[in-house]
Amino acid sequence: MVGEYLSGKTDHLRELVLKIAPTTKVVEKQATKHGHLRGSSEIERALLDVVNQMIKVYKIQTKLSSEQLAAVVRLFYKGLSDTEIAERLGDRALNKTVSRARIKLHLFRESDLKPPFNKVDFLALAEAGKSVKEMSEALSVAPSTISEYKNIFESQKASERDGYIKRFLEILSDQDVSERMVSHISKDGLQDTMDTDYEVAEA
Repeated sequence: MVGEYLSGKTDHLRELVLKIAPTTKVVEKQATKHGHLRGSSEIERALLDVVNQMIKVYKIQTKLSSEQLAAVVRLFYKGLSDTEIAERLGDRALNKTVSRARIKLHLFRESDLKPPFNKVDFLALAEAGKSVKEMSEALSVAPSTISEYKNIFESQKASERDGYIKRFLEILSDQDVSERMVSHISKDGLQDTMDTDYEVAEA
């Protein structure tokens, strides 16, 4: 009796799994047709297109490839740190390279925007055309720190002006919706069937 039930349950689950895959594809195709959802490969291409545009517009120079820069964008929005992103790229030692590239891609962390000096004074000195050395002496920080924050504030200004962040978010929102839809169909579909079968067995 129990053996027959388990056998029947296994067959039922196998049938459901076979049904889920095509159902997921149909949902994705319908959403794509209406312009609300893109597949993962299309999302990767869209990210790469925007990254390549930014490389050209801002003349970005980095040891990371375009594909790696697109990965930086995707992983940044997944909440990974620069070190974690570098590890995903295959080399933990790339964390500083990732950090610099991230800034050039207009991806800022809260800590990036908290300089160890008064920002108003910094901007006033920059507006006055002061050199890095002069700014360093006036603000009592290392010249390398001045150069670092010049890049950050210039990228922040470009970000507010050019709107690439909005394009990244639009692309990645499609990925988030797609992943949640597949997860919902897979988990809830199987769970509902298992719960129903369990109730039948209890009866």
